[in-house]
Amino acid sequence: MGAVKLFLFSTFVAAAALAQDSSTYTKSQVDINGRRVTDDSQIVSSSSKGASEVTEKTRSINGREVPLEKIEEHVLRDDAGGKVVERIIKRYDPTGRPMLPSKELIEEQKQPGGASTIRRTTYEGDVNGRLQLSERSVTQKQTSGSTETSDTVVERPTLNGGFETVDRRSVVRVKEPNGFQESATTYRRAENGDFRATSKVTIDHVENGARSTENAAEYEIGPLGELRLHTQKVQTMVKRPDGSEDVQLNVFGQNIIGRAGSIDSDKLTLQEQDIIERKRVSRDAVVESFSLRRTSIADPNQLGPLQHVSDTTCRGKCESDKP
Repeated sequence: MGAVKLFLFSTFVAAAALAQDSSTYTKSQVDINGRRVTDDSQIVSSSSKGASEVTEKTRSINGREVPLEKIEEHVLRDDAGGKVVERIIKRYDPTGRPMLPSKELIEEQKQPGGASTIRRTTYEGDVNGRLQLSERSVTQKQTSGSTETSDTVVERPTLNGGFETVDRRSVVRVKEPNGFQESATTYRRAENGDFRATSKVTIDHVENGARSTENAAEYEIGPLGELRLHTQKVQTMVKRPDGSEDVQLNVFGQNIIGRAGSIDSDKLTLQEQDIIERKRVSRDAVVESFSLRRTSIADPNQLGPLQHVSDTTCRGKCESDKP
């Protein structure tokens, strides 16, 4: 479910950032008979030149529609030398009352040859309503032929008022005629001050006409400090002539829910299969249906029956409308 939620959220953000019109996404849960039972959440996005807003809404325990999160973006500068964006994030508790806000300032400086430097500064609200600096990062991007590299250094405040590097992230993407390959490694500071690789994700993306496949392997630090294959996700997407899309995501992992996996084996087993069907049902509406199969403790080697979990309806400028 986590991978699908991330996929849906990235779709909402992309729609808000790129669309010139508004859009509304409404997610509904369904029962075992496929009937809609609740409207769990709604995401409303709108954008104009230099500004965009995304609001996620949910229902409180008494059935009222309340905000959950609101993200406002304002372009402060955009010219040949770079771009500066201010992002305000407002969060709310389950009853809709405002919580402490946060702010991000994203400054991109363009350099000759396609290189760029991106500085991101994050501020978190305190109990007095003031925004305090909580994190800053610098990303260096470079392009050489078909290879793009990105190196990020993340710093956070220390008790003595200074800053200390806590994370480093290195991403290498190689473009190919029919897709790309990408490798992203995260390094964290150890107790002795050295940085060690703690996670890694490799992606192999291939496009063949209306069909695309993506194989993502996720590595995590093992008991001996080495990176070991932990999860693998294989996604296939097919775009139909009528504009509809079918997505199948197979998730392989080491551990079965409720059972301990063996630390001596790198063997992955199929644990979940997600089915996403996206199609236009009217001139102004696109419906995304989400179903899944999972293994069980009783039968860990066999996927269970397909369960229809939810439907998400988009009205307005939807992600699938983009060329």
